[in-house]
Amino acid sequence: MNASSSKAVADTAFTGQSSAVACEEDERNLAYVVYGLLFVSPFSLGITALIGAALAYLRKKDCTSYVQTHFRYQIKHFWAIFALWGMATFIAVICTVVLTWTLANLIWSQYDISDWRRIDLDLSDLDISSIPVSTILGVSSGYVISALLTFMATVWILATSVNGVLKLNNHKPIGKRFRTA
Repeated sequence: MNASSSKAVADTAFTGQSSAVACEEDERNLAYVVYGLLFVSPFSLGITALIGAALAYLRKKDCTSYVQTHFRYQIKHFWAIFALWGMATFIAVICTVVLTWTLANLIWSQYDISDWRRIDLDLSDLDISSIPVSTILGVSSGYVISALLTFMATVWILATSVNGVLKLNNHKPIGKRFRTA
């Protein structure tokens, strides 16, 4: 083996190693971006979380280092907050429909609305005592449950994003399988 071929082998080994390090650094930077998108998602109606999850899905398979565990973690927590926000939204929509139906029924029953072109409603004398207490309690407790689910999802995604960034900063994998005692 002559000197030029050994230099070529050394250059190839160095270039391969530096490209692997550069690739891992790119993966880490993308994981930071996804954590940032997840962190701001409560303030953007979840749109940034959707973008972050899509990025994590796209890069998860190509990633070979510990950063892959971070992409899996981000995807798992995206679906958890998506489910919580979805339940909160569903409950709030149901409560709004019930409340709207109840109020429309109340107005319809107390006022003669036979001609919509000449409606003269004085809502100051509206008798709300005919609304069942169960409806009032059901709607108000539904809104409270919806708010609690939204709060839980918001705290969850903020905490998991911070936790993930801290682990990523220390070049550590994340997840149940990688916990140390």
